[in-house]
Amino acid sequence: MARTSPFPPALALAVAPLLLALAGCPRAPAPAPLAGPRPRVVTAAPALAELVCALGAREHLAGVSRYCTFPPELQALPGIGGAVDPNLEAIDALAPDLILTQARDERLDDLAGRRAFRVVPFRIETLAELRAAALELGRLLDREGAARAEVARLDRELEAVRARAPARRPRTLLVFGRTAGELGQLSAPGAATFLAEALALAGGESCVADLPGHAWHVLSLEAVLARDPELIVELHAGAVTPEQAARLRADWAPLAGVAAVREGRVAIVQGSEALVPGPRLPLLARKLAAAVAGALDVGPEDPG
Repeated sequence: MARTSPFPPALALAVAPLLLALAGCPRAPAPAPLAGPRPRVVTAAPALAELVCALGAREHLAGVSRYCTFPPELQALPGIGGAVDPNLEAIDALAPDLILTQARDERLDDLAGRRAFRVVPFRIETLAELRAAALELGRLLDREGAARAEVARLDRELEAVRARAPARRPRTLLVFGRTAGELGQLSAPGAATFLAEALALAGGESCVADLPGHAWHVLSLEAVLARDPELIVELHAGAVTPEQAARLRADWAPLAGVAAVREGRVAIVQGSEALVPGPRLPLLARKLAAAVAGALDVGPEDPG
């Protein structure tokens, strides 16, 4: 049995829109604009923050959420809280020109209507939407040439991964952020997501490709048994020690009837880019390619 959700339960904060709880937002006059290049940009979305930096427009970022951790220098910027616990006073004090989100929020629109902010929502669930977001940010930040170059780089690096993919595509179960000892809630991306697309470029064939494309699916153990993946890839945004990796693999032992478990093909892929549909997507694709090729432990470094 599989249940669906538009976001991965394990890391909804990483791809979720900026869910600002704006009830009670003060209606005092807007603060005076601060010094700095225009437009001033605020975002809680890691993918958008990374794209702004990739376009050479880092100086436009006035504030980010605690989840915007790459490039590392973003952590020195003023914080605006998180996706579900924003610091509204901090956002207001930053006097941004643009608030970049990954979905529209009526309460945020209301705030913008009472201030000089402009809310620009983006949908980034696929590679095509990532390309479109880069080009739109280029237009907004007067970095159109840089945006075209960034899209070309993405395409070039992703094509290099595809060109090296094996002819035989292992039936693959890609799951995200599972906690050791808990095998009952397995979150897998649908076919029309950037993760499934990256897996396909890397040479894997998703074993949940028949399920709704834009959704994340929570699979039961019975569903895993029925789909019998030849390769299981666990994505982890945080660091995984060798001891933790061993425990994660041991959890699969009850599913010895599954080809991947029986043949010892449970790969642990780690990296902070694991669920960020941004400029580091080629890095993730290279890591997935390493797993498809037989690597069982793919660390945060670039496998090349």
